[in-house]
Amino acid sequence: MRPAQLAEFFRQLGDRVVETDSCFWYSPQPFIFKSLSFHKYVKPSRAELLKVLMMGPAVALRYPSAPEDGGPVGAMYICDDRNYDFASLSQNVRSHTRRGLARCDRVEQIDFDYLARYGHALNEETTMRQMGCLPDTDDQHWQRYCAIAARTPDVEAWGAFVGDQLATFIVGMLIEDCYYIHLQKSASSLLKYYPNNALLFTVIKAKMACPEVKFLSHGVKAFVASKGLAHFKAGMGFTLRPYSEQLAFNPLLKPFLMWKGDAIVSRFAQRYPDNQFWLRASRALRLATGDLPSTLEDEDEEPDHRPTNLQHSDFAEPRA
Repeated sequence: MRPAQLAEFFRQLGDRVVETDSCFWYSPQPFIFKSLSFHKYVKPSRAELLKVLMMGPAVALRYPSAPEDGGPVGAMYICDDRNYDFASLSQNVRSHTRRGLARCDRVEQIDFDYLARYGHALNEETTMRQMGCLPDTDDQHWQRYCAIAARTPDVEAWGAFVGDQLATFIVGMLIEDCYYIHLQKSASSLLKYYPNNALLFTVIKAKMACPEVKFLSHGVKAFVASKGLAHFKAGMGFTLRPYSEQLAFNPLLKPFLMWKGDAIVSRFAQRYPDNQFWLRASRALRLATGDLPSTLEDEDEEPDHRPTNLQHSDFAEPRA
């Protein structure tokens, strides 16, 4: 898939898309734009940034640049192990993965017609489990998502089954030489069978055997991430590839954001400590003001107590 095709995918989903000389930009959340492709460093000019901020319109832009460009350190989870197998896993995750493969009756590629019928329930369960609320997309949006994915080149779905029940699924896409894991959702009642381990292992092993795939990406390390999730991804053979985290604010709004925005958002983040939106917004403003030297700081946060075989969509990943 070329970047233009990826941009068209998100445009059809209803996201605003802006093209500049360096790359495409899309808006997964209202008034927030990110660069496409996800895995590429970009170095847009000031004129390009202003074009997106004004034409989007956008409150802020977020994009990765080369580590030597300076700025807060971010990182993307990648796996480029051509010999990926059980030896690539940590001891604990290896045990869980073997159990998952033994307990799942099938782990295979599935079509989007099937996913359209059975995937939304898992999407709702995953969001409720991790965020404490239902996703802001309904079944109609999910049906449209699957229809668009089905006709987009190099986008595919995989699933793991316990009996005849879909336990977890992945939507992945080949973007140039990167296989990007766009979504991974699972059924809460079937997590004890370790389907996430079984499915992710199967997909990584299959894709790293493809000559056109240089590496896999499981998204970037989030502004707010669970320590258990970071350990899970590391245990599954992913490493962190660093980049410089760049954030640009709309010049018409930046004075207010820098003057009062940080204090207001921080107050909401303290009042609602379980609300991911306010935690992420607080970190974004701290990043912009230079108070957050690295987006990897969340490694030192207290871990939550979810089982480490759970998966969720990172902040920088697109939403379905």
